[in-house]
Amino acid sequence: MNPDDRQDTAGQARHELPAFWWLYFPLLFFAFRYAVFLLTDTESGMESWVRGELGLVENLTVLFSAAALVLTLGVILRLGRSLPPLLNLFLVLYALGCLYFAGEEASWGQHWFGWETGEYFLERNDQQETNLHNTSIWLDRIPKAIVSLGIFIGGIVLPLVFRFRARAQDNRSRFWWLWPTWICLPTAILATTVTWPGKIEHYTDLSFYFELSNEMKEFYIGYFFLLFILSLSVRLYRQQRTTADEPVMKQGAG
Repeated sequence: MNPDDRQDTAGQARHELPAFWWLYFPLLFFAFRYAVFLLTDTESGMESWVRGELGLVENLTVLFSAAALVLTLGVILRLGRSLPPLLNLFLVLYALGCLYFAGEEASWGQHWFGWETGEYFLERNDQQETNLHNTSIWLDRIPKAIVSLGIFIGGIVLPLVFRFRARAQDNRSRFWWLWPTWICLPTAILATTVTWPGKIEHYTDLSFYFELSNEMKEFYIGYFFLLFILSLSVRLYRQQRTTADEPVMKQGAG
């Protein structure tokens, strides 16, 4: 039996997505990134097109965040009228967060289309790019720290707590939709720890890790955004189907 098809206590599939996407892909991509660093040349080899503003890592980060935005808008449009007001508000804020993250990572298109930076950003942006997060710590490090803390608590601590207590997350609780499920755990761990070796290098004489590890952190944050909304959308659609089937089942039983 496929482990993704096993049933939990509620009679639903144990996981919302196939294991490849939530378990193997995050791990394999990290292995790929490290292998590229170890085996290729920074200037002319594969490393040169994996890293940087137009590199694979950065572009995938934008793609994941943009896909999360589109999925979130789809849930709002298809299910919004039947969802609680707080959940709708959360989805709207989530969509805005994905838009901001994707737009800022791409400097709102400047990295792709190459327009010149305007005077406002030339004066205030420490990298002379058309984005806000390089103009102030309040638009860069503070939001990233808050998101990182949320990923750590919601993506690592809570799933482990539920697992060790052998208790499934209950979609009858008031804020069940706010908590990431088990499928977000591997990506959350990588998003939390991927920069740690670089920090060890910074404070020691060691040299063993790829540069720009912050790009990989942002990559896993973007992928976490996508996994979370994929998971939530699957659970919401399941709930809608279950609710729609209940009157039919009751009528048949009568």
